[in-house]
Amino acid sequence: MLDLIKDNNKIIVATSGGPDSMFLLNELVKVQKVMNLSLVVAHVNHNTRVECDDEARFVKDFCEKHSLVFELLKIKKYVKGHFTEGEARNIRINFFKELINKYHYDYVVTAHHADDLMETILMKLIRGSTLDAISGIKMVEVIDGVVFKRPLLFFSKNEIFDGLKKDGVSYCIDYTNYQESHLRNRIRKRILPVLKQEDVHVDKKFLKFSVELQEMMEYLNRKLDIINKDINKDYFIDLKKFNALELFIKKEYLKKIFKEIYGVDVVKLNEKNYFDVINYLGGVKRKNYFDLPCSYIVEVNKDFFHIVKKVKHEDFFILCTDMVLLKDGVLLKKDSYGSKSNFEIHLSLKDVVLPLYLTNRKPGMRMVVKNMNGSKKVKDILIDEHVLPSEKDDVMIMVDACGKVLWILGLKKSQYDLDKNEKCDIIYKYERKELLK
Repeated sequence: MLDLIKDNNKIIVATSGGPDSMFLLNELVKVQKVMNLSLVVAHVNHNTRVECDDEARFVKDFCEKHSLVFELLKIKKYVKGHFTEGEARNIRINFFKELINKYHYDYVVTAHHADDLMETILMKLIRGSTLDAISGIKMVEVIDGVVFKRPLLFFSKNEIFDGLKKDGVSYCIDYTNYQESHLRNRIRKRILPVLKQEDVHVDKKFLKFSVELQEMMEYLNRKLDIINKDINKDYFIDLKKFNALELFIKKEYLKKIFKEIYGVDVVKLNEKNYFDVINYLGGVKRKNYFDLPCSYIVEVNKDFFHIVKKVKHEDFFILCTDMVLLKDGVLLKKDSYGSKSNFEIHLSLKDVVLPLYLTNRKPGMRMVVKNMNGSKKVKDILIDEHVLPSEKDDVMIMVDACGKVLWILGLKKSQYDLDKNEKCDIIYKYERKELLK
């Protein structure tokens, strides 16, 4: 255990009052003076059972007896009106984070032990989790900037009970740990005893498996980081380089990217989602985007792809005045011809009906592109210009009072744009933010 605990460490000890955390706390108290450890005991009262207040008092009494600093957090209510493991976990982490900052301590220790590790690995296997999740509980882990250490992963449950009995340490029992409505409890009661009958040291085998798998995942993540630097520019991922990767690397790379984008919602993706994305990206004929859970899409624009949240856009009409502030720039009315680029349009009053408006793309909208015979769908023009599907509804389009499409700002002008040698009555210039710098 002391391999993870060093002299002069300042430690927050997460203590529920159960046998595991009381064993851990007692072991730290035994070496506190000789190792010059600073200890703060943190107890979270989840307020889910009538015994919770008694358990808080029990831990507090132990701390007073051993002159330890005691910090208590009592959860008064839950967002959904009842206990959920995810919310309780976040509350605990935030509490520990506050204590780390308050006392300027080094890390938090929790009492996860070898049996917990076996239960976790078996649960993840049964549920079909990722390799990283199946590797189980890490001895050292950083969560939201807080370092967590689990020194008891070397100890079995039996060794913990033996230690408590030897030192005469009391503890509390949470009866919910024996309710078979929870998968973890069923594994604890039905499966672990069978495994221990087969091999009394089976917990050491699980620990070895966990450590080796974590080492493998760390190696894989380092390789994925190198790949990511090569093919990912601000989440715009080089399509050709991605498709050249081996299938396993593609899948693991997508898991890494989706975890960053989805956050906690990444659990809503499964193996099929990842392979569907791989097949979509490798296809010769494909749509411009691919739908994903939680309203995300993978969209392709010739040389790259990225993952973005779908946004529902409302229709709008903005009157074209002398100056119109836009999300990505400004539209200015000018007195003289400046440029024949797609950032400036020159119109005659005989060709348009005032007033002019800026609007977003509408179904079936068409434009007669300058220097081209016949009209073309605005949708197809945006595709040709490699505008991403998620950005198409942000593109500003100038129309007259009759709805005639005159200009797709910054991209294409209609046949109504006049050349420098032709007389024009209206001139507008579109200046993007990045061009204004």
